[in-house]
Amino acid sequence: MDIGAIIQFYRTKKGLTQKDLANGVCSISYLSKIESGVILPKQDTIELIFERLNMDYDKLTSYDEETIHKQVDLLYKYITEQRLDEAKEVVDELQEVITPFHEPYVQNYFELIHFYYLITINPTEKFKTNLQELLRLENHFEGKKLFYFYKIVGFYFNCHLNAKKANGYFHKAVNILEENNLKDPEIYYLLALSYMGMQKPIYSNYYVGIALEQYANDLKYRKVTDCYHLLGINYLNLGAYDISETYFNQVLKSKPMGDSPKVRSRATHNLSILHYRRGELDQSLKLLHEALENHTHLYDIVHSTLIIAKIYFEQGEMKLAEEFLIKGEELLKGTNLTKVRHRFYILRHQIYNQTHDENFIERCEKVILPHYQTIGETGLMKELLQLLAEVFTEKQDYEKAINYYKQLNEIKI
Repeated sequence: MDIGAIIQFYRTKKGLTQKDLANGVCSISYLSKIESGVILPKQDTIELIFERLNMDYDKLTSYDEETIHKQVDLLYKYITEQRLDEAKEVVDELQEVITPFHEPYVQNYFELIHFYYLITINPTEKFKTNLQELLRLENHFEGKKLFYFYKIVGFYFNCHLNAKKANGYFHKAVNILEENNLKDPEIYYLLALSYMGMQKPIYSNYYVGIALEQYANDLKYRKVTDCYHLLGINYLNLGAYDISETYFNQVLKSKPMGDSPKVRSRATHNLSILHYRRGELDQSLKLLHEALENHTHLYDIVHSTLIIAKIYFEQGEMKLAEEFLIKGEELLKGTNLTKVRHRFYILRHQIYNQTHDENFIERCEKVILPHYQTIGETGLMKELLQLLAEVFTEKQDYEKAINYYKQLNEIKI
């Protein structure tokens, strides 16, 4: 370890001049010679300097590459197990001790898993700079670490509601997993989640079945509950409402997970969507308001708010529809939830009877519909194509209306 370079690194990191650090310890010229490697100071001088830097010298010097690697492994474990308080402690510790003088492979590994930590605690944050920095590291990983890379990048895109892009990375991760005889049921669950986001429930059910079997064998009941929830959503999207309702009720009755506000809010929200699809709007509204009281994640809050506004609009309760529309739009400010923002934009024009405006039609055709296609949101594509077909029918532009009805019929779920 180049002790002089380490001292210089932490001195500049803490914003200290050589004069600040040397004061009461040694002369400025002596410190300069230490940092440049001209002289090796005595142990007591080193300890005084590190004390001034508020750094634990023994701890710092004990963190070699092997130790750091083990700690990053531990960080990954804590994140996957949702032990985020313990994960934060490891992150803080590693950020303190890792320097540019450690080998690049451990720096890159920490950068990857640290990014996983960031998107786990703040799933809707943009982190664009971090992502671009991370993507350049793909060729630096192999084996298990390359699996982690594909899984984490896919997880990022899934958090940002780009199921199609996430799906591609998850498939790459599964290929690495199977080539290296690794075991990670979560990747199959995430793959199923991305297929659910792409409105491909049959594919989603296949992969969630693999995850469910592995989670059950490992006695990971919280994860089993997550799988039941996903199965409920898939059967909901298939129109098998009775089967879907069975799964959601199973989630709510499970112990102790069914008592968790987070779990209950998700299951209640999706039961409300089930009642909405059945046309049972009052029951749907009741469950949505209940879910809204327990939601903790911004996306869940905004999504329930959107559906509430939509139901009030369909019931002709325009004041209430407008109230929840405005609430949702306020919540969306400064977020990266593009898909949801598009849905509020469409609903706003429906509420104010502005769907025939040329600016609205142009935005739907040139911005929103291509975005839905890019991220693989076939369900939302169908809704928008239906709306555009109806708008052009009312405008007596039958050629365009027929074109949109044709596109609508060509979509397969």
